[in-house]
Amino acid sequence: MKKALPDQKEAFIIERQGKVLVWDCFADEIVQAVNKHLIKKQVNTSSDEYIVYQKLFEWMSRYLKEGITDEFLNDLNDAIHKIRYSKYILPLDLLPSENGFPQNAYIAKYDKIPNPEAYAADDFSKLLTSGELKRLKHCQMEGCGNFFLGPPQARWCSKACGSKFRVREKRKRDSS
Repeated sequence: MKKALPDQKEAFIIERQGKVLVWDCFADEIVQAVNKHLIKKQVNTSSDEYIVYQKLFEWMSRYLKEGITDEFLNDLNDAIHKIRYSKYILPLDLLPSENGFPQNAYIAKYDKIPNPEAYAADDFSKLLTSGELKRLKHCQMEGCGNFFLGPPQARWCSKACGSKFRVREKRKRDSS
């Protein structure tokens, strides 16, 4: 088994092809992948990969619009309810405990996920419970639409979007 990362507060563990693995994809990587994938304008919009990214985009959009409501959590739970889990007893280096004894955990069986929607919901649930989504923002530059992780005052996904926004605002002021 792969050890949890030392600076990671919570270990997300999956089972793939009979092996237990630490899910080590981070929030910023997922957000960038969603942005990059949806910008590509894929031809095959029925592929599982496209559906996963599209559903992640929808979960992130809904999270920013609604926040964490009972309805939101119910819908997320309904989507991840379709995932099969196995119970494992995990070594202390993978899942430390306060009492010094190995802990048990229910681990998602990624080979058995029934559809891409459930896969996306599981990924989103990991982002949500990690606390990283408190920094999730939607770029305010008209026409951009990218998600990004930033401090509370951040408004744009990049320096380029911030610069374009300020130039447009200046031109509006100068033309009036």
